[in-house]
Formats: sequence, structure tokens, C-alpha cells
Amino acid sequence: MRRIRDSEALSGVLAHWREALFVALAAMLMPLIQWAWTNANGSFNDFHDYWLAGKLVLQGQSPYDLAALRELARTEHLSFLVGGGYSYPLPFAIFMVPFAMLPFQLSLEVFMGLSIALFGLTVAAWIGWAHGWEPDRARRRLALALAAGFYPPVFGTVASGQANLILFPLIAGGVVLAVAGSGSGRRTMGGVLLGLAAIVKLVPGVVVVPFVIGRRWGGAVGTAAGALGALVAATLVAPWAAQGSSGLTALLDPDSYFTNQSINGFVTRLVTPSDRTMPLYAHAFDPRLPMLALTAAFGLVTLAVLWLARDRLTTRRGLALGLGVALVAGVIGAPKNSFWNQAFALAAVGLLLAVDCPDLRLRSLGRVDLALLGAWLAGAVIWTLLWMFPPSKTAGLPALATLLQSSSLYGMLALWLVLAHRLGMRVPEAAVASLEPPAGAGAQPAGAGEVAADTV
Repeated sequence: MRRIRDSEALSGVLAHWREALFVALAAMLMPLIQWAWTNANGSFNDFHDYWLAGKLVLQGQSPYDLAALRELARTEHLSFLVGGGYSYPLPFAIFMVPFAMLPFQLSLEVFMGLSIALFGLTVAAWIGWAHGWEPDRARRRLALALAAGFYPPVFGTVASGQANLILFPLIAGGVVLAVAGSGSGRRTMGGVLLGLAAIVKLVPGVVVVPFVIGRRWGGAVGTAAGALGALVAATLVAPWAAQGSSGLTALLDPDSYFTNQSINGFVTRLVTPSDRTMPLYAHAFDPRLPMLALTAAFGLVTLAVLWLARDRLTTRRGLALGLGVALVAGVIGAPKNSFWNQAFALAAVGLLLAVDCPDLRLRSLGRVDLALLGAWLAGAVIWTLLWMFPPSKTAGLPALATLLQSSSLYGMLALWLVLAHRLGMRVPEAAVASLEPPAGAGAQPAGAGEVAADTV
């Protein structure tokens, strides 16, 4: 097993720039196709909210003022599904200000082009860091990059005009530094990057839990500092823009909309009709309490899994898998979490492959875990087909259609099981040691059966 170091991500890309560029283009292939298709047939719906939010900040208004957002959309002749309006923390609205200075269509092209380019380059750098640039793995590296771009939430992010891809450098860079950083400063900086991603999409903030349990204080402090620092800075820059942000608590309300692939969506669709589904038990109960209870129970189970593996979280392999467990749990449990946000699952899968399958030969994972990974992908594909070809709400088997509408949630649960299982496994001491820093770089003596990673 090759040794993982944080410095390999950038240096490997520079040293093998031709192949790295080819790998990046492979990752970008499907998002680019989706971009072209949506330009001709779609609307990039969510980007309208982003652009209008930045425009409102420029005009001295709050992006959370739904009436002002609707009026600005009418003035700009923009037609889209407004929904609940802008629903992100303030720093992202500030980030969108430069884009709002451009005409809408040009801004959209710049935003989507930048998002796809950053995604492709991040995938290439990650693959080089995690799996090296040995010539005999060239085809497997290319296949992995193509698979990343073909993961439905990735190209779905482009179709909806979402922000997930533009966050990939922050998440990937943060994880690399936090897991493989050779010094406390680098690990803290990794946390800061993850905190900056969390202030936009919230889910990456769950990494604080494995950081704390694994006593990776630099990562935990950095994550909190990155998120809170961005929030404070945004509030100081545009204090008027924070008015109405308390409405973000509405994210905890039940939501039966078909893109909601969290526990919230699953429970709500059981009793509440949606635009594409009929309830199994119409208005049988208020979904709020069961939804919150089930989410809390899943959170406690995840916490128990991480706590039972607390000794392993002090190793780089354990921390990598622990971060994967937390990220996937965050995607599953976050209220009103859309299908597009499941793109972050790629970071969890990337961590799994980095520490348990560095040669990219998947058979080393075993039949059970491979079957569960297959279920994860199948869930995403089934949901995508339902998205593209929605079945009738009343004809055929409406109950089955309602249950299948949460198929990508079931797939994420399968991925969570894989990561939790791998985290609970003990691996040979030599395999763990190969992930630790070389002598003189902070490695510590071996414990009982495992090698402890350098601590913060």
C-alpha cells in the first residue's frame, strides 16, 4: 500500500500534467454534456436564486426578502421556480456579488464553467494523491474519473444550476490536509477549508464530530473557525443583508418535494402528497416529530459507530473512514437535503478507495461491500430515471412509486453501511503503518494491533 501524503496532490499533477489534464477532462465529460443539454432545454433553476441574492446585496437589500427577490426576478425578466427563495447562509450571497455584477446569462456561463473546471481539476489532483501516477494504473485512473463525472448528482448539479461542484476544491483540499497533513498547521488549514464549505452547504460541518472523537483538535478548531469566521466577516461587510436570515429554520419543516432525498423527505412523503407522489397513509400523522426522531436516532447510531472506533480515528485510515461515515450521515440526515447534494458522497467514496483500495482493484473490498456499493449506485440511477421519466401518481402502483422516490436515500444508507463496516474492521499493522508519516515526520509508536497516527 502506497504512503499517502498531502504534498502529493499538487506536485503529482504538475509532474504528470498531461495525464492529469486527460483525467480532469474525463471527469468533466458528462457535466459538460449536461451543461450543453440544459442550455438548450433547461433552466439552471437554482442559479437564479444565487444571482438574485447577490444582486439584492448589491442593492442594499436582504437576499432573504422573498418579496424583493420575486420583484427583482420580474424586473430582470427571469422565470424560475422560486420556492422558498434564497436559503443559504449569508457568506454565499456575498460570494455571489461579483457574479451579480455581470448580466445574468454571462454570469451563469462563468459560474457553470468555473464549477465544472474546478470539479475536473479536483478529481485529477485527488486521484493522483490517493492512487499515484504509476503507468500500470492509467486505465483505472481514467475509469475512476469518468465514473466520478457520471455520478448522477454531479451532472444533476449542473442541470439545476447548483453550487456543489464549486465547493469540491474546498472539501477535497480540506480532507487531504486534515487526514494526511504532516503538521498541525496544515491540519488546521484543512479544517478551515472544510469550514468554508460548511458555511455554504452545512453538511461538511459534520466532520467536526470525528475530529473531536479522534482528538484531531486542529481539524475541529479549523472547521469551526472557517465557518464562523466567514459568517462574521459576511455580517460585517453587509449587515443589512442578514435581515430575515432567521427564516432558515424553515429548513426543519416537513418537505415532500421529490428532490428531497433526506429522512425528512422520506417520512413526509409517507403522509403528504407531493407533485409526483401520493401518500401511503394520507395525513395519518404530523411528520414533524417522527422525522426529527428518526433523524436523531440515525445521528445517535452514527455517533455510536464513531465512538466505538475512537481508537481507530487516531490513525489516518480510521480518520479517513470516520470522515466518510460522518459526511454520508450528514447527507442522509440534513433536512430538505436535495439529491444534488449527494455529490458530496464522492468525497466519502474517494476516502474509502484511498485507504482500502489504493491500487483501484475493487475486488479487495469483498463481496458484501461491493454489493452495497452497487446498491448505492443503483439507488442514484433509479432516482435519476424517475426524475427524467416520472411515473403517474395514480395509475399503476402509486405506493411503489412513492417508495421508489426515495431510492437514492436507500442507496446512501447502503454507502453508510460500507463505510461503517470498513471503519469497524481491523487491518494488519503494516497496512496502517503505510499510511502514517515517515520517520521523523511525527509518527508515533504502535499501539495494540494498530499504529497511532501523529496527533495534533
